[in-house]
Amino acid sequence: MTYQSQLTELKGMIEKIEYSKYTTDALIYWDKITYMPRNAIEYRSKVMSFLAGEQYRLLSDSRFQKLIRFFNGNAKNDFVTNAMIRRLIRNSESIRAVPEAEYQKYVQLIAVSEQVWAEAKEKNDFSYFRPYLARIFKTFRNFAEYWGYEKDPYDALLGYYAEDLTTETIDTMTAQLKPVLIGLLNQVEGKNKNGSAPKKIDIGPVSREQQQAVWTMILKKIGFNFDSGRVDIGSHPTILANSPDDIRVVNTFSENGFWGGIFNILHCGGRGVYKQSISRELMGTLLAESPTFAVEEAIGRFYENIIGRSKGFWQYIYEPLTDILPQLKTYTPQDLFEAVNHAQPSLIRLEADELTYLLHIIIRYELEKDLISGALDVDDLPDAWSSKYEEYLSIRPEHDGEGVLQDIHWAAGYVGFFPSYFMANVTAAQMAAVMAQEIGDLDQLMQQQSFGKINDWLTQNMYCYGAVYSGRELMEKVCRGTFSSTYYIDYLRNKYSEVYKLF
Repeated sequence: MTYQSQLTELKGMIEKIEYSKYTTDALIYWDKITYMPRNAIEYRSKVMSFLAGEQYRLLSDSRFQKLIRFFNGNAKNDFVTNAMIRRLIRNSESIRAVPEAEYQKYVQLIAVSEQVWAEAKEKNDFSYFRPYLARIFKTFRNFAEYWGYEKDPYDALLGYYAEDLTTETIDTMTAQLKPVLIGLLNQVEGKNKNGSAPKKIDIGPVSREQQQAVWTMILKKIGFNFDSGRVDIGSHPTILANSPDDIRVVNTFSENGFWGGIFNILHCGGRGVYKQSISRELMGTLLAESPTFAVEEAIGRFYENIIGRSKGFWQYIYEPLTDILPQLKTYTPQDLFEAVNHAQPSLIRLEADELTYLLHIIIRYELEKDLISGALDVDDLPDAWSSKYEEYLSIRPEHDGEGVLQDIHWAAGYVGFFPSYFMANVTAAQMAAVMAQEIGDLDQLMQQQSFGKINDWLTQNMYCYGAVYSGRELMEKVCRGTFSSTYYIDYLRNKYSEVYKLF
């Protein structure tokens, strides 16, 4: 067979893998968290397990593996083909390292665990979810051994979501950032207590229809294409992609959760803009997606915070926002900017302000690492969780729903994922600094109704490449160098100095 005929054969196999992967991970999962009836979970878990098995077998197929070996390092490969092979090796090795029967059991466990978690959260009762979480962490301790690591088993889990990321890197950055975050928070709390802080804006209950109208407006303003995507309400905010032309954004709804809904939609919608902007030519190569979860989260945090909590953004959306919610006309864009940057300790990560958010992530990282190492038992997790919150944020959960049960991540099998949020914040700030140097002040661009220039820069420098580059290569390309926490520290100090008039 010729080189070209074998390449055609390989891409045909990859298409089948994409069909299975995206249908299971996106469409079926989207339905599960949005419209699936509660009683359907048992059968749905079996379907998801079966499809995961099919994906496993496709990746393990002897002919498929032979073709990968043929193309690995082949001198005739172009840049994209080399990237495709690298990604195939990474994806297939991570799955094939786990015995098939164990992998299918894991998928079925996760499908059920998510439902149990949702019920436990509703009841504020960790004991209901505890045995499932114990099985999940036992499973991931096994996965770490299958995947391998040099120093720490947690590194194997980190590497699944962010190539080359290690506990050593996170520990170093934590040591740099934690005292800065706590120091700024203490200054801010002093302003809060003496009454000189910017005030939150409480507009009371906002109807589902009005909130959805705001979400739609914001998504259009940041460039989300509704001909290639949609928005639904589910149990947890997320974004799911069947292809660049089929993006599903999921948000949560609460009548009193208006502000949180805005930042969730910015986060997930921004990631949706990213996925919609990936080159269609990469379909059928497993490259029409972000290279790592950490990269995608960096974009989510960029839209949510760098954009969404900026002065320019609230000037950008002020008129359409107040058309939907006339009660906000009593406030100026400056009032809204200051209100959304009000900072104070809180229990819920998704409702946390930008300053305290990373402390929520550090807590989860430290607990997760101890659960994997065995230093912490699942039975002791609620107390350990509460103690960390008391130590870092001076508050303590009153029940499991606002404590250990608040996140879906562990129930969904995202063990090792939280540090991706950590790196996302750091890299988003650096990326924004580079962008401002090259296309101008981002606030001014939004004030001038020139948001398209921001998306154009991101598309040209990042989005279009999909997973052609590794996560680290892509972010170093976009950030014009290696990562540094300095940009994030400067960003926070400048922001909160302005809002709280600290200096």
